[in-house]
Amino acid sequence: MAAMTPAHQESIRARDLPRVMLGGFAALAASAWMGSVQASDVLEPLRVVGSYVQRLRPTIPSLEGLSIGSILTREYTIAQASFILMASFFASAALGAVRQIMFNAQFGVGSEVNAYYAAFRLPDTLFSLVAGGALSSAMIPVLLTTSREEGVAAGTRLVNIILTTLVAFFVLVVAALELFTPNLVRNVLAPGFDAETSALTITLTRIMLIQPMILAVASVATAVLNERNQFMLPALALISHNVALILGILAARFIPSLGILGPTFGVIGGAVLQAAILVPAMWAATRGIGLIFDFANARLREVIKLLVPNGFSVAVNYSGFILDTAFASQARELAGLPALYNAWLLVGLPIALLGQAVGQAAFPRLAASADASDFRGMRRTILLALGAAVGLAIPALLGLVFLGRPLIEFLFERGKFDASAGDLTYNVLLAYTVALPAYVATEVITRGLIALRDTRTPLATNLMQLLGRFLILSFFVAEWGIVAIPIALAVTASLETVTLGLALWLKLGRRMRLALAVG
Repeated sequence: MAAMTPAHQESIRARDLPRVMLGGFAALAASAWMGSVQASDVLEPLRVVGSYVQRLRPTIPSLEGLSIGSILTREYTIAQASFILMASFFASAALGAVRQIMFNAQFGVGSEVNAYYAAFRLPDTLFSLVAGGALSSAMIPVLLTTSREEGVAAGTRLVNIILTTLVAFFVLVVAALELFTPNLVRNVLAPGFDAETSALTITLTRIMLIQPMILAVASVATAVLNERNQFMLPALALISHNVALILGILAARFIPSLGILGPTFGVIGGAVLQAAILVPAMWAATRGIGLIFDFANARLREVIKLLVPNGFSVAVNYSGFILDTAFASQARELAGLPALYNAWLLVGLPIALLGQAVGQAAFPRLAASADASDFRGMRRTILLALGAAVGLAIPALLGLVFLGRPLIEFLFERGKFDASAGDLTYNVLLAYTVALPAYVATEVITRGLIALRDTRTPLATNLMQLLGRFLILSFFVAEWGIVAIPIALAVTASLETVTLGLALWLKLGRRMRLALAVG
């Protein structure tokens, strides 16, 4: 077996540490801008692997003298990869802004748009449950161990087994969902839609359910390339979703009869484009891929063992979107779903940027302090990180409060997206924004708990937050309308932040007392 590169050794050093998703509000916000839950396929594994090595310092990779082919397929260090993926995020976010401006202008608000927003919730949640970033976080450490202990051929065989299992699973589940889509739409996803809107939602959902099957293959390819520290192609793949959606919106503009089917087929086109970018590279990296049915394979069971809790954790977050969609369909405002989506995009940008920035900066030091049993130092780091998070979130909050309405007018009020839709979007934005410090603080506190090897508390509070949102919406959405949805999130997210902070404080206190007693 060939000698391992320094970048490869960086990855292996993380294999015995918690393989957990570090996502939350920041991951949800980033995925909204990038347009796909698969955004976490690249962003999360980098954090899981890179956070445990030396303090992450993004470094511009030197590409002088390299051909385009070698730039796309060479290995990068974690620091170089962080720069590449940060650049990819900003490029994708910029395209996401263009996408949303074009979508609002072309389609505005109404039943057709409501059907579209509701339809992609089911495919996104399905993909997040089984694959998404959870697959890479589960697959990478097992694949690294297999290749190291049993050889490259065994690693390739494992890739084929995982690919076969994942494709078989998605084919069966998607087939079942296609059959039961009418019941799911009418009773779970959008029970408040009228018959015509419900019928359109069923059609669009059935089309979009093709996306997870394609992305399953692309997700395995992403994990394989990440395992080999080849981050350039996965970074480019992140951009493809918004590119395909923009093309779909343009198609609807020039072919009016296409209507909302334009961006709907754009969703499928984005998945195809991702697979076209990633699969050939996976083929070259593994020297061929194929179907191998070996569901009893021990290494496959390892991947599934890691995948289940991670996938469940991610799915809990994304199922909140289904909950919001279901109640939004029952709200009195026709522009409710578009207002909800656009407002989340605006508040999501500071959540994604601040949450990831502060979380990534704090996590390596938190993990190092926990490993060294320096719990006083860990508490100081948490307090400093929380101070930075809240200190940065408050100006962002004030900016959205005072500049949010002009920003909505500048970005979105054009074409069929009129001023009344802008007013509703601003009201929803205000309700989301009031809890901005809590959203960002949660990212820091959760990382503190994970550094202490506690993944159950964040999952438990997440479930309780989801239940709390359901109860609030059940009582108030009929009276308050669409604004009840962001209010429910703001209230429960703030309570979750306080609960997580108290749990972390108590755990640190116990660890410090135990350390003193032992010392």
